[in-house]
Amino acid sequence: MNLVQKYIVKELVPYFIIGNLFFMFLLLMEKIINLADLFFSKNVPAIVLIETIIYMLPSIFFMTIPLAGLLATLIAFSRLSTDSELISMKAIGASNKALIKPLIYIGIVAALINLSMGLYFVEKGSTLAYNNLNKIVEHISIKDIKANEMYKQIPGIIMYVDKKISDKDFEDMILIQTNNKSIINAKKATITPTNSRSIEMIFNNGTYSMENEKNEITTVGFQNMTINLPLNINIAKAVNTPMTMSISQLIENSDNPKAMFELHKRLSTPFSAIVMILFGFSLGIFLSRSGKSFGILISIGLAFLYNVLILYFENSAGEIIISPALSAWIPLFIFIILLIFSFKRSMK
Repeated sequence: MNLVQKYIVKELVPYFIIGNLFFMFLLLMEKIINLADLFFSKNVPAIVLIETIIYMLPSIFFMTIPLAGLLATLIAFSRLSTDSELISMKAIGASNKALIKPLIYIGIVAALINLSMGLYFVEKGSTLAYNNLNKIVEHISIKDIKANEMYKQIPGIIMYVDKKISDKDFEDMILIQTNNKSIINAKKATITPTNSRSIEMIFNNGTYSMENEKNEITTVGFQNMTINLPLNINIAKAVNTPMTMSISQLIENSDNPKAMFELHKRLSTPFSAIVMILFGFSLGIFLSRSGKSFGILISIGLAFLYNVLILYFENSAGEIIISPALSAWIPLFIFIILLIFSFKRSMK
């Protein structure tokens, strides 16, 4: 690369980094607020929440890289054009082709990073994030048990305690299992989470009552009783969702419209990085007199449009005439058309 092209790369990189952080914050803001609420109201360990946010980053960056490319080139070339630096570059012999060349290099690098995210890191990060959310569920499920209140958050189970000694120790507990019509009444109970998404319940000095097939109730006393209850609560989506699937798993589940859309989204989004960078270049020249603030607003508006299109086709996969495979590429095709139109206007 010559001096002019190196100068353009140096101008773009800071805006690209800032753009990623900016769009990352916008996409993470709601999740951060919800996780912060868990920290303050449910006493969920901060380290678990921080890990969860870190695990979410690959899927976030997968979406922000093309948007950051748009923002970076739009602002950078808007400034270069406003300050007459583009005129100076062209005066020393830099053609439009020479100006676009470093953008293509940056776009290819961004696309390769995005592709690696889609092929590997999105699936790994999403799976770890969902697993962490399930750990939070286990933590919350025990923390939420209160004295003198019915607890019904575990499907098929109703619990009532007279006294809560600590987060895991209780006195005078009644546990009703609606599935097998049984009742446990214990003087003391200890509840602890296990590593297999279940809770271990240890009862001391109580009775166990169960209704048989003849609707007769049998009651026996016990000194100690231990039961293990699976936790079916899930504040996260089911772990086996398209976002947590690898590319091979998505191909195997190609009969599922959501999985088919996710597969093609991971393939189309890297190309969006190149298109967005070139689109930002043409808009930056065309809107050079509108100022940096207007350029940021245009970037946010276009980013919003792109995400709305992605979400619409993702949510409607299998419900509209267009195949999920094709619908994942439609947002890219729309922005290619906008890019061609913008290039014709800016290069006049």
